[in-house]
Amino acid sequence: MVMVSIAACDTYDLETVRHVLEGVLAPLGGMGRFVRPGMRVLLKPNLIVPLPLDRAVTTHPTVVRAVAEMVQAAGGEVWIGDSPAGPVRNSERLWQRTGMADVAAATGARLVHFDGVEWRHLRGQDYFIARPVFEADLIINLPKLKTHTLTLYTGAVKNLFGTIPGTRKREIHYRAPNIADFSRALADVLELVRPGLTIMDGVWGQEGNGPGASGTPRRYGCLAASADPVALDTVVSGAMGCRPGAVLHLREAAARSLGVADPQAIQVVGDRGALDFGRVHLPGVQRLLQVLLPRWASTPLQRAIRARPRLVSPEACMGCGHCVEACPRQIITPGRPPQFLLDQCIGCLCCAEVCPQGVIVPERGPLGRVLVGSR
Repeated sequence: MVMVSIAACDTYDLETVRHVLEGVLAPLGGMGRFVRPGMRVLLKPNLIVPLPLDRAVTTHPTVVRAVAEMVQAAGGEVWIGDSPAGPVRNSERLWQRTGMADVAAATGARLVHFDGVEWRHLRGQDYFIARPVFEADLIINLPKLKTHTLTLYTGAVKNLFGTIPGTRKREIHYRAPNIADFSRALADVLELVRPGLTIMDGVWGQEGNGPGASGTPRRYGCLAASADPVALDTVVSGAMGCRPGAVLHLREAAARSLGVADPQAIQVVGDRGALDFGRVHLPGVQRLLQVLLPRWASTPLQRAIRARPRLVSPEACMGCGHCVEACPRQIITPGRPPQFLLDQCIGCLCCAEVCPQGVIVPERGPLGRVLVGSR
């Protein structure tokens, strides 16, 4: 059986995180099972948008630092890299605001830019993946435990979408506007980018309208690890209250034998009580309606069901333009506030992910509100 290791951790105190990580990795064989002397090891945290750490949007730098030190102790060379949801630019600001610059200064790790790409072709689709992903000898995936307004849950598998640099993510959303299509694209990325180890930062995460500033910070109080990112996501999303099969990219990945999504085939070791999250506020179930709607259904019917962005506090808009740059359809006009051509919106909600003020939230279409309520 594939193994997922879990441990309680209620603080980002460095010594505590180090100690807990050692315990989490021990059942998996320790860091030495994955890292050999001389290996180039890419740590892939979730750095979706440079927001304050108390918003629980990005992987906490203490977790990244502790993992980096463990890799170095095993003889590995540490790289740290990710690409935010918007354009590849202002990398220094990203490193500073997310704490990665401090991690690099403390450990000597190398901060790598996800600007150059390598082309891959899979299942009839083109993917452009950041070059350091293929130059590294090992990828350690460091996701953040969060909800997601489009995919319901974001964790280990979804975090790998960040290996596609900057606005090239728009190309994926544009050609895969349906949640089922996008889930297949996420499985494609997993097939191309296979992490050797995943360690999840679940000390603090998000519920509600994650994964950006509009999500609600929540203390989950755990760290988790596995060599199988699909299995880890299956265990954690289940603890959050997601029904088996509800996170479509996990179901797709398991169908391709990229990981295990059957809870009965996963051995959970460590402190199982750390998974007692209680009731978690998940995003709305309109997502499931999109899945049930046939792909050949009329465009007006799809538009009536899917979620679209709504500005809840237009006066709080900074006019930063991040939503404009992230939009796959380029249907947002810059301004303060910006203007949305909602009749052309595909419902990817990239704008909500990158909004630093958290003033863009998903709103169900009229048919969706009738079928599942306004909440």
